Amino acid sequence: MVSLAEIDNQDISTLVCDFMICERCGEVDREHSRMVANSLCPACKKPAGVARLYYPINIRVLVDLVQQAYHSYAPVGPISGPQAPVVGTILYFCTLREALLNHFLLAFLRAEHVKASLIEKMLDDNKLASQKFTSLFSAVVGKSWSEAVGEASTHDATDYRPVSDLMKSAASIRNEFLHEGTGWSATRDVATECINSLPALFGLFVALHNIYVRPQLANGDF
Repeated sequence: MVSLAEIDNQDISTLVCDFMICERCGEVDREHSRMVANSLCPACKKPAGVARLYYPINIRVLVDLVQQAYHSYAPVGPISGPQAPVVGTILYFCTLREALLNHFLLAFLRAEHVKASLIEKMLDDNKLASQKFTSLFSAVVGKSWSEAVGEASTHDATDYRPVSDLMKSAASIRNEFLHEGTGWSATRDVATECINSLPALFGLFVALHNIYVRPQLANGDF
């Protein structure tokens, strides 16, 4: 079986970002029948109108940047330290994870009909990713991140703890590189794990949407 890390002749956003959202109930999945207008939604069993892609273009661009960085080449020979393609892959992966979290939090808060000014203040008060994954996430969802990952794993019968752990370890490598200028922990193996874990990363955030956001969505009111 070909892994994502082996694909260099196709944008992998076409493989991992093809989720659609039902216009009626807000379920997010990869059900291709949604491409036919007014086909029955597998979740709510009603004509689903015209489905739309769930993730915006900036998310798709970030996914492709992970891929491009992974398959890039340095203009000079290897140096005795971390390589640019490896560091770039991990940096883009961390940016993607934060973009996915922001997307989820915004969807949840909007589904709760929280005022735009309050949403802006909450995000301004929690600019750091560490704040968003801890205090802000708990305040918004009512569960800790680890508890939510556990619920998502049960919901999909898929263990999302490994990708959650990877998100944390990749962020540690990123922070070490950005704040201290060292990246000795940035290895090709970690970069490969980042790109190959993209399906699990998206699966986790889609599960979080279907568990926490979808129940808040009124029919067609989003």
